[in-house]
Amino acid sequence: MFVDLTRPVLESTTSSCAISGLYVRSPFFSGVGRGPFSIGAYGFADFMTCFGSFSLAKWRLYTGRPDLTPTLVFETSAPVDVTLTEMAYHRVEKHAIGPVDVEPERTADGWLRYVIDYPSGLDAQVVAFTIVAGDQTVTIRNVSYGVDSADLPAPRDVRINIVTTTFRKERQVTGNIETLRSQLLEVAQWHDHFRLTVVDNGRTLPDSVNDETAGITVIPNGNVGGAGGFAAGMLHAMDAGWATHVLMMDDDVTVCPESFKRTVRLLTYASDEYAEAIIAGAMMSNANYELQQEDLGVIQPERYLQPLKPRLLMDREYDITINEEIMPSRNMVGVYSAWWYSCVPMTKIRANGLPIPLFYRRDDVEYGTRLQEHGTMRFMTLNGICVWHDTFDLRWNQAVEVYLSNRNLLIQQAFTPDPLNDINATVSYLQSLFDNEKHRFGYVAMELLCDAIDDYLRGPEYYEHPVGERLFMGEAAKAERLRPLSELEGAPDHVNMRVVEDAANDRNVPFEPPVEAPVAAVGAAAPVSLPRRAVRKLRRVALRLAGRPIAPTVAPVPAPVSEPLDDALGIIPIDGLCTPWRVMHRKRRILAVNPAGTMGVIRERDDARAAELTARFDALIAKLRADGADGGVAARYRAARSAMTTPEFWRAYLAEALKESL
Repeated sequence: MFVDLTRPVLESTTSSCAISGLYVRSPFFSGVGRGPFSIGAYGFADFMTCFGSFSLAKWRLYTGRPDLTPTLVFETSAPVDVTLTEMAYHRVEKHAIGPVDVEPERTADGWLRYVIDYPSGLDAQVVAFTIVAGDQTVTIRNVSYGVDSADLPAPRDVRINIVTTTFRKERQVTGNIETLRSQLLEVAQWHDHFRLTVVDNGRTLPDSVNDETAGITVIPNGNVGGAGGFAAGMLHAMDAGWATHVLMMDDDVTVCPESFKRTVRLLTYASDEYAEAIIAGAMMSNANYELQQEDLGVIQPERYLQPLKPRLLMDREYDITINEEIMPSRNMVGVYSAWWYSCVPMTKIRANGLPIPLFYRRDDVEYGTRLQEHGTMRFMTLNGICVWHDTFDLRWNQAVEVYLSNRNLLIQQAFTPDPLNDINATVSYLQSLFDNEKHRFGYVAMELLCDAIDDYLRGPEYYEHPVGERLFMGEAAKAERLRPLSELEGAPDHVNMRVVEDAANDRNVPFEPPVEAPVAAVGAAAPVSLPRRAVRKLRRVALRLAGRPIAPTVAPVPAPVSEPLDDALGIIPIDGLCTPWRVMHRKRRILAVNPAGTMGVIRERDDARAAELTARFDALIAKLRADGADGGVAARYRAARSAMTTPEFWRAYLAEALKESL
């Protein structure tokens, strides 16, 4: 029996012709609109694309069938020429396997059905094909790559409960619901594989969304953030007892139904080694549809998070090959799957419990780390399993990036320390963030960072109740308010962000302030302004010329002459990742601008406030360093984890949050 493993997508699910290169590369394919795909006379269609190719090496690995070789099947309205193609490891361009000389079958409705076997023994990462039309327009349909069922492991029963949690994003989430309803939940082939649970933290979705007949359940919920929403969805799936897997998915994403279908096919035919693997969907960019930002993330020893792979342009043949080639090693630590699209076996959830109540940020990092405490976790990624998401650097939120991210870093490490966890690395990381903000006059961010450490030190008992929304709203009220540049006194009406960003990571600080120093030479000379190190060098040269011994210590030099502050407005990016020291040198005021260069905030030097916040931060860091003994805050978090991840805890927690919100 022929088993369909991958179907190229012949119509896009997002209304942008800019993404056509992800599906089919052809002058006749725009990626817009529905209906059959046709190519004109003597035209071509190249399927060596993200959604159009077959990931041969990955399918061999995940099924445990090293000799697996696909068969290509498609139907056309008129005869075509076909060339099979491949992308081998590190190859920049695709290679033609060879032209195909096969006689198509005639279908009952008069179409031509091509069945083409790829040659055995292929050593390629990705395979695909190109169709060339003859002297008439050709319509293409029913394209698939598959194999005989005898060449695959015995199929597994796969039932996926998709869980998405939303807070007042009705338009985005209802659009995704309708897409999943029409193309999965109400389609006979897929209905038995999927259910959809929508956790409505804002309780704003209309009752009409709830449709148990189609497998859609809406759960009204208090605002317990993403962590609480996903916990509610997991709990619902556990209670229902139907699902073999739970797929966590963000609400503010654009989806492609083929991603879910490929997820089911992978899990159905996974080998024993990958039967309980996590499928990590990639995050593509809503700002640049071809850009893949991440599929798997890695906790770095320095405590920051980083994608496993570089950013890739998935409309390029080389990049779709590299995307399939780069994989975590079997003993790699710190790997996790972010919850914009992460499919987790229900057996893992029952064995390891529910998330910790972090409200938002790093809940997925903690959970992924916890799943690997008792052994290596397998992850599966595949071209075409992805969602489109807003890029984080285009939606900078100070309360999220400074307060929540760093508070939850500390809480996450205390609850579930990863193998590279180290208090010295954590302190160094926090210190660098604090110092960076101090240099950038980021006094608000410095305060938020202090608040993050303070709130971590409250201990796990404080987080046994739904305080997440209140804490976050309090920090959001403190955060800087960006305003249009036209409303900021002294700000330019337009900012060239390319110029700003080019200067944003210049660590080459200017010379030290000049000093008034005499030059040792014959005769009297007027004092000149020189850098201090130049004065020291000149003094040593003068002593040598005079034949005098050089003292082991350098003679005192005059005190530096204080430079006046520069009143000209400096311009820097708003995010805390840059180090624009040259731009900041001796500035009195700066303009911190958002990535679009349209909004910003004026910051002014305040040495007194910097000193006050530095004293507070140093005291908090001292507490963190001293918290190593039994009974310390970190130990209390660790001891509380078992109780705070049970279904019983979460039922009470969610009930309390819902009651408070009504």
